[in-house]
Amino acid sequence: MEKILKDSYDRKIDYLRLSVTDRCNLRCTYCMPEKGIRLAGREEVLTYEELLKVVDILAQLGIRKLRITGGEPLLRDNILGLISGISRIEGIEKISITTNGILLSKYLEGLRQAGISGINISMDSLDPVKYSKITRGGQLYKVITALERALDMGFESIKINSVLGSFLGTGDIRDFIKWSIEKKIDIRFIEMMPVALLEEVECTSKNILKTRTHESIPADTIFDVMKEFGEIESLKDKKGYGPAVYFKIKGAKGAIGLIRNQEESCFYCNRIRITPLGLLKLCLFSDNGLDLTRSIRHGVSEKNIKDDIIMFVNKKPKSRNSNNTGCSPEDKKKIPDLMNRIGG
Repeated sequence: MEKILKDSYDRKIDYLRLSVTDRCNLRCTYCMPEKGIRLAGREEVLTYEELLKVVDILAQLGIRKLRITGGEPLLRDNILGLISGISRIEGIEKISITTNGILLSKYLEGLRQAGISGINISMDSLDPVKYSKITRGGQLYKVITALERALDMGFESIKINSVLGSFLGTGDIRDFIKWSIEKKIDIRFIEMMPVALLEEVECTSKNILKTRTHESIPADTIFDVMKEFGEIESLKDKKGYGPAVYFKIKGAKGAIGLIRNQEESCFYCNRIRITPLGLLKLCLFSDNGLDLTRSIRHGVSEKNIKDDIIMFVNKKPKSRNSNNTGCSPEDKKKIPDLMNRIGG
């Protein structure tokens, strides 16, 4: 009988986002501070063997789809060996990866052989100057070269993730929509999700919240630009395992996905996350986690680890706003840690 992991709201939990490193070779303005952060020491992060053990346990409990994330996952030592090992774990049906694409070209063949079926590339402009500014030094030509190669190699799924920040102009949106028409690529526009630490949240004795932030562009404004290109079709079939709702320009090769920053998306959430430190997190907005690294390194039996996971997943909150213990009511709508530490 197939094992099914469920929470108390009867949501089937079968999708794992596995962050293998907190290191990144970019410093995107909406993701990390310009000078970076204190990175975890090697002894703090899950080892190669520990990662495989965690995935094997979760696969036994019902995890079927897995996305490798970071930081930048291609910076992880022996990443291809790790993915190959995961692909051999019984129960894992699909493995995909999210990357900024800077190092992707030299890894493409290895990723395909290791078992990767889908690639998501984070890219917020097709203007090289603007891209470099947003990423604080990234070279766009490296990403586009890798993308074109991936298309030629015939990966099952190729998606672009573009954050709807105030830095994204109408011209950028038009460029991406043109790509969705001309290429077999899905463009996903993601409403910005405020990160508490990045915004330099300050809690005072009076709970005063001081922030520095980008403004988010509402996802629905994308429709205004899409209308310039023709008739918009709504796609009923779900693409992938995330919260995106998809549309396309009639006759286009690719689609446009919208990911809204709204509590209503929570009701069908099927995801859990593992951070590089081995914390199992139930929600991107959660400040709680189950420490699997401690359990593994202290010799807790596999049965007891499974029992702990089942009990913890059962506590998955109904929505993000029933989840946090932020320093003020406003802070409940913010992600409590930097994205490179959680895994995007």
